[in-house]
Amino acid sequence: MMMIDAQTRCRDAIEARERGSIDLALELFEQAAAAAPDDVVVRAERGLTYMMTGNLQAAEDDFRAVNQLQPGNPDVLINLAALLQHRGHLHEAISLYRAVLEAVDDAVEVRCNLAKALADCGNSVDALVEADIAVSQGVGGRGSLATRGAVLIDAGNYAAAHDTLTRAIEKEPANDMALVNLALCSQQLDDLQSAITFLIRAVELNPHNARAVADLVNAFSAVGENAQAVSLADSFLNEHPGERLVVAAVAQALLNAGDTERARSLTDIEALVQVIDLPAPAGFDDADEFHRTLADELLSDPSLLHDPVNKATTGGAQTGELDLRASNAKTAFAGLADAAIRAAVTTYQQSGLRDHPVMLPATDDWSLRAWGTVIEAGGQQTPHMHPLGWLSAVYYVDLPAGMSGNSEDGWLEFGRPPERLYCKTQPESRRYEPRAGRMVIFPSWFWHRTLTFASAPGEAAPRISIAFDVLPANRLGRL
Repeated sequence: MMMIDAQTRCRDAIEARERGSIDLALELFEQAAAAAPDDVVVRAERGLTYMMTGNLQAAEDDFRAVNQLQPGNPDVLINLAALLQHRGHLHEAISLYRAVLEAVDDAVEVRCNLAKALADCGNSVDALVEADIAVSQGVGGRGSLATRGAVLIDAGNYAAAHDTLTRAIEKEPANDMALVNLALCSQQLDDLQSAITFLIRAVELNPHNARAVADLVNAFSAVGENAQAVSLADSFLNEHPGERLVVAAVAQALLNAGDTERARSLTDIEALVQVIDLPAPAGFDDADEFHRTLADELLSDPSLLHDPVNKATTGGAQTGELDLRASNAKTAFAGLADAAIRAAVTTYQQSGLRDHPVMLPATDDWSLRAWGTVIEAGGQQTPHMHPLGWLSAVYYVDLPAGMSGNSEDGWLEFGRPPERLYCKTQPESRRYEPRAGRMVIFPSWFWHRTLTFASAPGEAAPRISIAFDVLPANRLGRL
């Protein structure tokens, strides 16, 4: 009788999910799981639902549980691998994809995912091999040519990527992301007008594609179509308030157009960046013990990847997303971060920013997406922003002794955009000194980078930090 009840609850939950009633679906899945904790269908379907809400850690827990209950099930491995790939645990994802392909050789989507994971690890040779197999098995369709183009972009081969993506669009003319990548290739090959044409098509196909809109705003600004750039961004932001990619793009477009007042309202570093020096959390003798523990855990994290492709870290390494429940130190860090964000939100509200775009996604219910960064002497983080967050932050865990003093080596700088962003007028910038125990909080659309640093004589210590995004619960499905 209990199993029947679990199956009924699971079926009702799936129906609720299909209707868009996600909260009800999760409630019914909880009831089903309580009645039958080892039911693989219940756990697998609940994991998929958690993925839809953006609760990726809970989804991973369910997928791992199903894999233990039913080892080697290709569908389960595919879901788990895709989730791990999204969370930056690339080595494990690659291993799982290969296990699937040993059982199901012609799984084109799986091979495409494997190719992209290999490319993100910097293994462009094997990535292209897998992409070519996917193209042959998918006869150029099902995203295989688009994946091959993306792999070539990751390798910096824009001419070959342009040719491949042109073929991809011929096969799949409604693939808006292939058009976005084709536009990127055209821009890199100094054909901005073609890039604009491709981006217009991408936006027409999918008006909700923030990447396409942001790139088109930038392209319009680059050819002097400032009114069109701002109008496009404003229209998109009316429907998607506070969307990070588009806010960052329109801020620069406004500056290019000479509207410095409105541009500054979006990029006011002094008003929108908050710096907090935090004490050691309870449970640790002092800050040194807390930071040593965190540093050791980050340095031994199995997902740590040196010079990850499509990330800002160069001359260093970055972990995948951290499980903030995995140790006392990580849990303590999560508590510090949560309290700091709540204090920062209060400060924004009390500073007259209650109606500012930074507060549009505001909520009392959020989750943290965190990862560790280990930068070596001579390394840095290149200009980037955080398109998935509402607010973002960095917490400094350990710094080389040689970084202190009057030099700005290794400091955090806001304001400088990447080279691909057209800047007729350079935005203001400001630098902040890193210190162990310091947290710097900022809107996720802020461009930022770190400056390189040199080791002190006889020292090879890295610069270790934890970055994180704040994901509002009521918007998780859209982030």
